[in-house]
Order: sequence, then C-alpha cells, then structure tokens
Amino acid sequence: MDFQEALKDPGKMFRGNPEAVEAAIEFDAAQKRAILTQWKDQIEQLQRATGENMPGPESNGTGAECLRRVVDALIRLSDER
Repeated sequence: MDFQEALKDPGKMFRGNPEAVEAAIEFDAAQKRAILTQWKDQIEQLQRATGENMPGPESNGTGAECLRRVVDALIRLSDER
C-alpha cells in the first residue's frame, strides 16, 4: 500500500474503516496519524460543503460516525507516543 495514495483518499483506500489504518503494518505511527488527519479533514470539508451534519453511509467513510471513529483512532495513536 502506497502512503501517497492512502493520503489522497483514505476513506476509499481503507473502505471506511479507520481502525484499518491503525492496524496497517506498512505505515509507521507518524504516517498513520497523517492519513487519519487527512481523512478527518476531508470529512469535515465535505460536511461543511454540504451543510449536512447527519451521519452518512459508513461505507464511503464520510459520515459523522466515521468521523468519530477517525478522531478516536487519532487519539489512540497520540497516546502511544
């Protein structure tokens, strides 16, 4: 798995599963944090652009529930420092 590709569209690359980023052995902790931060930013941008804050389909990695899981994963990775 390529780091740059993962950064472009984390939701698609990890099939809407932020925990898969944590489990990925291809990336170090800093790369995982970068991917998750990018994912978080993308979700927030999409929510602002659409003006809709209701949970969306989990499969595309853009819903409010997915955002919560991304943030939780970031917190767990930060705690591992």
